Parts: sequence; structure tokens; C-alpha cells
Amino acid sequence: MFETIKNSSSGMKTYYLMWLGQMVSVLGSGITSFAVGIWLLGETDSVTSFTMVAVITGLPAIIFSPIIGALVDRYDRKLILIFADTLSALVTLGLAACFYFDMLNMWIIFIGVGISAIATAFQGPANIAAITTLIERKDYGRVSGLMQMIGSISLIAGPLLAGALLAFVDLFTIFIIDLVTFVFALCTLLLVKIPKPEPYEGAEEESNMWQEIKVAWNYLFQQKDLVYLLLFFCLVNFVVSMGTISIVPMVNFTAENWQTGLVLSVGGIGSLVGASYLAWSGGPQRKINGILFGGLAMGICLFIMGMSNMIWVVMIGLFLFQFCVPTINGSSQVIWQTRIPPKMQGRVFALRRMFAQFTIPLGDFLAGPLADYVFEPVMRSENAVSNFFGPLIGTGPGRGIGLMLILLAALPVLFAVLGFMNKHIRNIDEANDDDDASPDQEADDTKAQTA
Repeated sequence: MFETIKNSSSGMKTYYLMWLGQMVSVLGSGITSFAVGIWLLGETDSVTSFTMVAVITGLPAIIFSPIIGALVDRYDRKLILIFADTLSALVTLGLAACFYFDMLNMWIIFIGVGISAIATAFQGPANIAAITTLIERKDYGRVSGLMQMIGSISLIAGPLLAGALLAFVDLFTIFIIDLVTFVFALCTLLLVKIPKPEPYEGAEEESNMWQEIKVAWNYLFQQKDLVYLLLFFCLVNFVVSMGTISIVPMVNFTAENWQTGLVLSVGGIGSLVGASYLAWSGGPQRKINGILFGGLAMGICLFIMGMSNMIWVVMIGLFLFQFCVPTINGSSQVIWQTRIPPKMQGRVFALRRMFAQFTIPLGDFLAGPLADYVFEPVMRSENAVSNFFGPLIGTGPGRGIGLMLILLAALPVLFAVLGFMNKHIRNIDEANDDDDASPDQEADDTKAQTA
């Protein structure tokens, strides 16, 4: 590992330092997220209040994506990353103060999460766009794997550390730990130098932000295969968001906090193994295969997790599910980084996030009421549905959510099959190969398309 870093290009060495800061910061956020989620479930005994955190987390990135993307392309991406980390740290400090003075409640958490989500909405496109200016194209796949590893490490260590810490300390200490990790990430950002891309479209003439957004919009919708890929992720993200947000309450209905943390950590191990594979190999040669076969596997995993409330069954399903996620996301990221010119990536990636992920808050929001008022009551009482499914998956607390996962499982499989049948999605790698073959032609085409 150290030999690899030593022999890396200067851009990769810079990225490794950024990666270290991000990993520590995301780990701190993972600890806090799990601890706050358990606190909310304990205080409200409501799946809906738990899922609302995820809804609020996703909304700012969707609502403000076009504006954020234009700002990322206009201004120094390093400064934007520093601003985002600083804002998140201030939110954590505020939540810590509220808990210390016994003022913390569900609504304050919602407000804090919303502000922090705005900061995260800036981080996503700014981080990816900054990385594109640092590294060579041949390293896209491996760097994508390293990026996925950050989330994987957080998934493993976050719940375990939070579960262990909550046995000895209160939520205030968790917030302070998170604050320290933000400071560490800020220090690493201050040490690195991130190159600036070519001036944004319209920099040499009078151009306002809305014109820049329009240029990115027009460019994106000229790429028909990417639009179809966006639609695929839009549909899959809706199903996956409903499924994954429900796992914690499903397990927590019948398990201790440390067992719930253990289940999530095993899922994190699956994600880490998948991310390590991606970082080592660069992913499948045909990136679209990694996306579509991953979608098929996700559906099977949701089915496994819904079949039983036994912890080891859920662990197996979540491990395999999370193993697929890095390859799916990493393959998609390589396709987009290869196709979109660096000077437009802030805007286009923000639009990509808006369209691909706008269904995630919807799925998160629907999961709570459906669990609280439809599936859980049905599987906890005597009726035709529980009599039919009960012998197969059991009845009682958590089994309603299990039934919901089983019904959802068919949809990612269906979407993946439709993806293979759609020639624009199926052949998207060939379009990327054409771009790779002639960099000069790519530049000329870009000028023509964005004029």
C-alpha cells in the first residue's frame, strides 16, 4: 500500500491525503447518524420519525442541485469543500449544545440535518469535479473504489463504535467526536492544492448563472444514453431507498441496539469488500454490466432480508446487498467522468444527482407510513394476508417490513431486465470507447454541443 502511494503521480498523492480526511470525517458522521437514529427511535417509537431524517437529508441536494452545480463550476472547488465542512461542523456543535442544555428534540434534529444536508449537497459535485482535475483517466475506476471504501468503512465501524460508545457515554460525547473529525478533514483540505479547471462556459462573455445551468441542461439531454441511465437509477433508487431505510427498524423491533449495530456493520463489511475489489481491479471492463447485474443481485438480496427476522439471515442479505453497491455506483461514476468535460462537471453532476436521486426522499418518506400504518399492523393481526404470508415469513413485530422488502425485491430485477433490453443503456460503454479513442474530437464535439 505504501509502495503504491510512493510510486503514484502527484495528483494521486494529493487525493490520498484528501481521502484520509474524508474517511475520518465520514466515520465520525456515521457514528453520529447511527446514534441519533437510535435516540429518535427510542424517543418517538415511530418508524416515520426515523425515516424523516433520511428524507430531509436528501431534499436539499435535489432542490438546489442546479444552482449548486453552477456555483461549483464558477468558484474554487477547494474553498467550496472547506465551506461545506465548516458548515457541517457548526451544525454538529449546535446539536451538541442543544443536548447539553436539555433542549434537543425531534424538530431541532430535523433542522440540523437539513442544514447539514445543504453542506453535503455542495460536497458531492465539488469533490468529484475536483478529483477529475487531479487524476488521470486511467485511475478513475480505482479512485471510484477508494471513494466507495469511505462509505464502507463508515458502515462497518460507525454502528459498532456508536453501539459501544452509547453503553458508556451520552449523545453529547458522540457529537464532540464528530466535531473533532470535521476539524481533521478541514486540516487535510487546507494542506492540498486542487487545480482549477478551464473557465466555465460563458466566462469570457457576460453570462449569468441561469444561462450556465441551461448550457449544462442542453448538453446533458443531448446524451440520450445517459438520460436513459438516469431513468434507470431514478427507478432503482426509489426501491432501494424504501428497502434500506427499513432495515434498522425491522431489526430493532426484536433485537438489542448492539445487535442492530452488528447487522449494519456486517453490511458495511460487504461494502468494504466490494469497494476493495473495485479499487483493486477498476471494476468490470463493461461498466454497464456492473450496473445492471448489480441491480439484479440487489433484488435477490432484498428478498433474502425480507424472508426472516433471524439476524444471521438479514446479515447475509445485507452483506451481499452492500457488496454490489460500490460496483454499481463506481461503474456509473466512471461512465459520467469519462463522458462529461471537466469544466462542466459541477453543473452536469449536480443535474445528474437531482434526476437520479429525487426519488430517494420519496422512497424514504413512504417507507415510514407504509411500515407504521399498513404492513406492520397487517402482519401483527389475524387476517387473510398474515394467514397467507405468516407461515412463510412469520408474524409479529418486524414481519410487516419483511413483507414490504419481499414485494419490493421484484422491482430492481425488472428494471435491470428492462435496462438490458434498452439498446441505449446496453451499449453505453461503446459510446465511452468512442470518446476515449479521440480526445481531440471529444473537445471539438463538446464545443459544438455547448455552443
